[in-house]
Amino acid sequence: MFLTRTAVTMLTFLNVAASARAATGDAATIAALLQRSTTYWNSGQLDAFMRGYEQSPDTTYVSSKTVIHGYGNIRAHYAAAYHGSHTGTLSLADISVRLLGTDYAVVVARWQLRLHDGTHPSGLFTLVLHRAAAGWHIITDHSP
Repeated sequence: MFLTRTAVTMLTFLNVAASARAATGDAATIAALLQRSTTYWNSGQLDAFMRGYEQSPDTTYVSSKTVIHGYGNIRAHYAAAYHGSHTGTLSLADISVRLLGTDYAVVVARWQLRLHDGTHPSGLFTLVLHRAAAGWHIITDHSP
């Protein structure tokens, strides 16, 4: 009986340790996705930037003034609002990744744009990400 309890305890410990390693790996993968997106934004590559979003009619963007549904509509919004010199240089800070089970995560972070006119708009944002076969993708972006 003692051997059985010991074996169960050891298996539980190993499972918890493996889950913690996976969670750390997922958070690092999500942080890398955000870094790639920032790099694409800063080089004016909108389509590459949009690779971080799930290509779905259910993908949602929420700003302080509107809600936009659908990958194509979100891309069109970014193309209209941030073109040419309006893209500026994006930076992210204080990135916090919280896993919600194995296939969903929430990110809360700060963003700042350095625009060519010398202004520096900034704020907080929240992302909900979903992991599918193709990897992690943003399904909801709340960037007021």
